[in-house]
Amino acid sequence: MFTICPKRESLLKHEGHALIEGGPGSGKTTIALLKAMQLIDEDKLLRNQKIIFLSFARASVLRIEEQAKDLIKSEHRKNIEINTYHGFAWSIIQTYGYLVCKHKNFKLLTPPNVAIALSNVPENKKTDFLNSLFVEEGMVAFEVFAKTVREILSASSSICEIISTRYPYIIVDEFQDTDDNEWEIIKLLGRNSNIIALADIEQRIYDFRGASITRVPEYKKYFNGLEIDFGKENNRSGETDIAQFGDDILTGANKGKLYNFVKIKMYPYVQDPKVYLLAETIAAIKRQKKAQKNNWSIAILVHSKAMTLVISEYLEKNKIPHDVLIDSEGPHLSASTIAVLLQPDSDEKSSLQKLILNLINHIRGRKSKLSQKDTEIISVLQKIVSGDKITGKNREILKNELVDIVKKRLEMNLSGDPAIDWIAVRNLFQQSTHEVLTNVYSDAKFLKLLRRGAVLREQLSNNWRENGSYTNATQIINDALIQEHFSISGQPFKGVYLMNIHKCKGKEFDEVIIWEEIYKQIIPKDSTDKRVNEARLLFRVAATRSRLLTTIFTPNFSPCPIL
Repeated sequence: MFTICPKRESLLKHEGHALIEGGPGSGKTTIALLKAMQLIDEDKLLRNQKIIFLSFARASVLRIEEQAKDLIKSEHRKNIEINTYHGFAWSIIQTYGYLVCKHKNFKLLTPPNVAIALSNVPENKKTDFLNSLFVEEGMVAFEVFAKTVREILSASSSICEIISTRYPYIIVDEFQDTDDNEWEIIKLLGRNSNIIALADIEQRIYDFRGASITRVPEYKKYFNGLEIDFGKENNRSGETDIAQFGDDILTGANKGKLYNFVKIKMYPYVQDPKVYLLAETIAAIKRQKKAQKNNWSIAILVHSKAMTLVISEYLEKNKIPHDVLIDSEGPHLSASTIAVLLQPDSDEKSSLQKLILNLINHIRGRKSKLSQKDTEIISVLQKIVSGDKITGKNREILKNELVDIVKKRLEMNLSGDPAIDWIAVRNLFQQSTHEVLTNVYSDAKFLKLLRRGAVLREQLSNNWRENGSYTNATQIINDALIQEHFSISGQPFKGVYLMNIHKCKGKEFDEVIIWEEIYKQIIPKDSTDKRVNEARLLFRVAATRSRLLTTIFTPNFSPCPIL
């Protein structure tokens, strides 16, 4: 049970900046929310002022909102804003971005569009390219959000004061993951706002995006406020040794040690070792249904996006219902491709050209880097659009299947029900054999925006009622995808979820299953010390997402070196 110990009491009595450190489940979020409730109860806020709670992931925001419902009086919730860093930054850019570039209206570049734009840009020039898109064209990618907000706040102390007047208290979740620009923003706003930072330096898994091991010491030196460390306290899985395993894995103390609630399973080399994962998933579902009936959640964590798709297909084949949390690029670009075919167009040539241009974007954007094969296929598609002659069996197959998709779509009578029509058009790609087309189908399966009650489905329905067709399908879908990037609405996790390890950050489940694939393990045998240390941090985060049981699979003939 959560108690107000002397450490927590010291925060409730404190007036200024504060740093709260602690491991997974130690209660950092809970005490921060209690502090917010106290500030509201004591009338520390003026009219229209709010306490803002910032976190990186939408899943974290949802978790914080769920806790807020339990801890904050309903009449006081209007005084708390829970948002992502991106959502907060975007509101500042939309209002004040004109101060740092010549534009007044800005267009958001979603990750899929960024991937398309950067597909032919050298790695060392990508940041400059995105900066130039903002300055010259007013197009804003998430990658330049923090830099832009930092420039805005640095250019105007008045804007800093305006924001701080609105938000006199700023609670910064996952502070250890902030990059240099985000840290500068916090310092600038901290001149007039009280900053309460929540941090666990051992959950720092985003060094690749600028997080630094020096961030927490920098905070202490700059703000010189109250410091509280909950250490290894554990309120999430307090009756288990899961948190202890997480701590042990950082030092290697886990080697040869047995745990009651963390199971290491070595699977043998067989034709399809995923059968062991399937058996464990089924067993986990049975355990949770027996113990909790309906309100249970299980996460299957794998090392990569590619393995996410492989495991999803395997679970689907074996009739295991599950949701997949995956990078948005492929699904969103496939949605744009399907949207083009949903729109009415009686001209076969025009439909073919639009389809091919969207296919090219899908190829460019679904991967972080184009292969030589991708480049060759794009060249073939461009030749088809221009009417140039193409040669080669596979190229002819691609062209014929493209033409076939367009013909079948033009012969199709749509129903006016977006879910039915969407699946009908999506299945045209499933019936193809060329991987460029089947990839559209595979990616589109992971798009979750057409569920009953979803905004996208409602807007497509309205479009059909008004026009007798999906006249504005492309715009509706693009708008819905942008809205989805900032949406923080949703439901608590329930059922089976599949994702790569990085995506589990900030989430909680009843059980976690970590799967290491043969020859594509999280820690290759030739890893450097730096890679191993990074992997220890990542493994700790993954293992401690569980409240009740963590199961880790690794091949017995080449086991993970840190287990």
